[in-house]
Amino acid sequence: MKRHKHSILAVLAALLWGSLSATPYRPVWEIGRKDGSAAEFALYDGAYSDLLGRFPGAAAAYDVGRSTPGEIPYILPGPQDGWAGNGNGSLLIRFGADAQASRAEMRLTLYLVESQASSPPTIEISAGGFRTSVQAPAGDDINYPDTKRTSARGLAIEALLPAGTFGAGENLLTIRNAGGSWLVWDAIVLEADRSVKCTRPGDGIALIGSHSQPGLIYGRTEEELLHPVTLTLVNWGKPQRARWNYDGKPGGTVTLSRGINTVEVNIPEGYEGRTVDFEVHPNRGKALSAAVEIAPADKYTVYLVQHTHTDIGYTKPQTEILTEHLRYIDYAVEYCDLTADYPDDAKFRWTCEASWPVREWLRIRPKAQVDKFIRYVKAGQIEVTAMFFNMSELSGENNYKTFLEPVARFRELGLPVETAMQNDVNGIAWCLADYLPDLGVKYFSIGSNNHRALVPFDRPTLYRWESPSGKGLLMFRSDHYHTGNSWGIHTGDMARLEDGVFGYIRNLKRTGYPFPVIAVQYSGYLTDNSPPSMRECDLIRAWNERYAWPKLRSATAHEFLGRIDSQYGDKLPVYRAAYPDWWTDGFGSAARETAASRKTQSDLVAIEAMLSMAQMEGTGQSGGTHEELRRIHENLLFYDEHTFGAAESIWNPGCENSQVQWAEKGSYVWEALKSTQLLYEDAIGRLQGALYRSTHPTLTFFNPLGWERSELTTVYIDFELIPADREFRIVDAAGKALRVQPIRSRREGRYYAIWAEGIPAMGYKTFEIVLGDGKAAEPRRTELRNNSLENDFYRIVFDPASGTIASLYDKELGREMVDPDSEWKLGAFIYESLNGDRHQMERKVFDNYRRSSLSDVHCPGVTSGDIYQSVRFTGKAEGCDEKFGVQIEVRLYNDVKRVELGYDFIRKPETDPSAIYVAMPWLLENAKLTFDVPGGVVRSGEDQIPGTSASWNTVQNFVAARNDDAQILVSGSEVPLYLLGKLLDDPYRQPRTYEKPHVFPWLMNNYWTTNFRASQEGEFKCGFVISSTRDTSNTAASQFGWSARIPLCTRVMPAATAANGNARDRSFLRSGCSHVLITSCTPAASGEGILINLRETDGQAGTLTLLDGSGRELPFTAADATGRPLDGRSVTSLALKPYENRFVILK
Repeated sequence: MKRHKHSILAVLAALLWGSLSATPYRPVWEIGRKDGSAAEFALYDGAYSDLLGRFPGAAAAYDVGRSTPGEIPYILPGPQDGWAGNGNGSLLIRFGADAQASRAEMRLTLYLVESQASSPPTIEISAGGFRTSVQAPAGDDINYPDTKRTSARGLAIEALLPAGTFGAGENLLTIRNAGGSWLVWDAIVLEADRSVKCTRPGDGIALIGSHSQPGLIYGRTEEELLHPVTLTLVNWGKPQRARWNYDGKPGGTVTLSRGINTVEVNIPEGYEGRTVDFEVHPNRGKALSAAVEIAPADKYTVYLVQHTHTDIGYTKPQTEILTEHLRYIDYAVEYCDLTADYPDDAKFRWTCEASWPVREWLRIRPKAQVDKFIRYVKAGQIEVTAMFFNMSELSGENNYKTFLEPVARFRELGLPVETAMQNDVNGIAWCLADYLPDLGVKYFSIGSNNHRALVPFDRPTLYRWESPSGKGLLMFRSDHYHTGNSWGIHTGDMARLEDGVFGYIRNLKRTGYPFPVIAVQYSGYLTDNSPPSMRECDLIRAWNERYAWPKLRSATAHEFLGRIDSQYGDKLPVYRAAYPDWWTDGFGSAARETAASRKTQSDLVAIEAMLSMAQMEGTGQSGGTHEELRRIHENLLFYDEHTFGAAESIWNPGCENSQVQWAEKGSYVWEALKSTQLLYEDAIGRLQGALYRSTHPTLTFFNPLGWERSELTTVYIDFELIPADREFRIVDAAGKALRVQPIRSRREGRYYAIWAEGIPAMGYKTFEIVLGDGKAAEPRRTELRNNSLENDFYRIVFDPASGTIASLYDKELGREMVDPDSEWKLGAFIYESLNGDRHQMERKVFDNYRRSSLSDVHCPGVTSGDIYQSVRFTGKAEGCDEKFGVQIEVRLYNDVKRVELGYDFIRKPETDPSAIYVAMPWLLENAKLTFDVPGGVVRSGEDQIPGTSASWNTVQNFVAARNDDAQILVSGSEVPLYLLGKLLDDPYRQPRTYEKPHVFPWLMNNYWTTNFRASQEGEFKCGFVISSTRDTSNTAASQFGWSARIPLCTRVMPAATAANGNARDRSFLRSGCSHVLITSCTPAASGEGILINLRETDGQAGTLTLLDGSGRELPFTAADATGRPLDGRSVTSLALKPYENRFVILK
């Protein structure tokens, strides 16, 4: 589908342009050269971030006939540009004209080299009594200020100024950036419908603005307080002196330089709420006057929290990051020393945003240095926090034990950890609301970035963030983590800081922020991975010496939160809701590596369970097992954290920095995967001696989950044990055979699909491989008849022309599962192109796209085996290799209520923005879409913080379309991203609702403008398991999803000389409560016992018990996520709240 909005606008624009261009306009004046370059303007060859230093208030003045383009900055910033103080950039143009000007209709054209693509500015044009606002066109390259490269052409803003706007003599024209972000000048041209001659007006002074700052400053003594007032004047001539009066009283004298002057005219306290008349008397020219209403002082305290935002890469290769951050901690300690004699509010303070560099610093620094660091932490000048670094939602619960492990080390050193801090990322794993309080963490600060995302709430917000069970923390949704830098605090510029602080407080009041205290983050420099700086301490000291109100304080993160907690904690709203992350869509730019991360995490759940079984068996673990587990989990964390690659990864993907950073990023997951497979052998090796052996070859299945399972698994067996094409059976002790289906062969052996039945909870079961004398039957190949397949559970009707499922009928439920009115049928492979418009999502829109599905589809036929029937389709799709095609397999299981969809294709390397989806348009009346996240289950658009991602979500194990009567379940091992309700169409609309329970797995995309990959290529395979049931519980959905993702592990052993008499099956552990999910089971870091994580799933209070295979209750001790016992008591039962998440140690 293609939207036609842009073509309609183009027609309207053409008509409008035709009407305008019919009038012959003649030039009046021109600023700059219309040549596609901004080189003649100021700052072009320098740093655009220096703009406020050269042009205070982002304002410039141009006197036609006297000034040159070099007196105007080449870039006009807007309110969204933090580097320019989030102000309204403006340009004041003065020109003289003859009498024809009053009769002339004029046309002002602003020719642009570039305009910020994601948030183009709204330009306000005013002259005399005329005022208009015009939306600037979006440009192409958001990185133009850094690169000076653009492909944009023909960008312009045009405004017609009616006759009478200008007159004979002096005229003033103001161009102001009223909203949005920056633009870059090419030329500014004024034309008239008749001949108008410019004249040269005389020297003079204009009073163009006045403002009462809502503060109080100290006069000659601390007892004398003054209202700060500023007047803005333009001196078009030579510098001169002027005197000013207020309320008929003499004020003082000032020197007015040529150009724009901001003049302080402070008056004694006591005028608040009154309008005061000010007069300015220049030495040359007439007096000027202004009436100013004196604003009451803002009696706020601003806590300024210095930190460095930890990007693992982005600004420089990953290997350079740790060494830099270690150096920063060294500097932080030194700066604490150097500001020892500063006033307390101005002392250097530093918050360590991430625990990972602190852990490494403590490990390698000399004891004397560590002792000094500890001293400053305890004194409150340095704060350590709980988050390893800034995380996406990709990681499952099992990874967070390693993520939080440094907190245990800090605790050993007596370092308080009261705060967790997440910056940049606009979401957080819900399980942390459960895990952190038991670690002693009381506060959480999240400084979100609104790039391609919404940020919850319309202002900084404090609330109680609760887990599904009601455990929680005081949460602070702060503004961007560089908000203080947007005020110029890192520059040492007091004027910029004043604009920033007062503007920020003004916005707090406008949006209804309720407290007279606020915390604002900043870094030593305006960059991620910034070193610390002391300059800000000097500026804070100077501020507090000048201002009685508002006050500034150099602070650590917990100070502000502790004050809120103590003074207002009982008044805060409560949100028991998930915090889904907008940015995980970027992981779709590396689908293969993301799938490898998910596979490795699933394998680790299984391997850690087997290591736990070995420990319970008594075979123990080697001394290095925990260290190896920690290393693997850390590699996964380094892949799953939010920084993916270089800042220039999209606009310059082939450069060395982009290439190196992606190579290093990808290496984390492949290293984790390799190490995990070796650890699998470690675990199997420890259990092999306890397994049943027979005179026949044996096959043992290990179930790492806490309930008995039957599941499909793929097993490779050498021809030595099962000769090629030889008949065989895999049987249990009673002689019952498992269903087996050959998949593919190698020279030395064959892969088999085996349906493993009745594998005990957290245990294993061994089967014998018994050879027959005949030849093994091959799966039967037939044609697809009547375009349908069916079993006892489902009837499937295919659409062979599109390679999709037109109907999936559930015989048990008596209902059709596929929406017949959907544009896309079940299983449709959808390619989407953004027509080159990569930046539309930064503009919070999605309206320029086209979609297509498979073409040239054919069906090779049906393969029928003992486990399932398989239908394959092959077709062509945009963005995919045509020769290989897109291969789709639909499996219908013979004896199990289960359907699988499998996809295999070769992606072409495509840097233009595009995506691939699979369609699952479910039909279920009044259904809600539900999915699981780390720590709980979420109803899409309901159980989540307002403003968090609901158009797409990161799913751990299942998505369910659920009503009161049934639920349709989907699980995928490789793909974490799902669009819920509809494809991308107005994805930023809030609140997010959907008419139908349609689900679209999002296989891959390259929709970002930075950080993530510009393209991906090569073969990619993924699959989805589908089922439906009358059981609408979370427990049923969770067991389905976890079973689909967490593998049954296997071990094939050759025939022994004699049977060994060991048990054929064993269950080591299960929960005594059916609605309690064991999410992980890991040998404890101490080497003693097993750390188990459990979660109640159905919202029912219960009693937690752990049972062995015989049903005997096992004693355990309650613990936190790091394995530290909470009270040391050994118990056999524990009361569980609804949805409660608990850790226990089993010894």
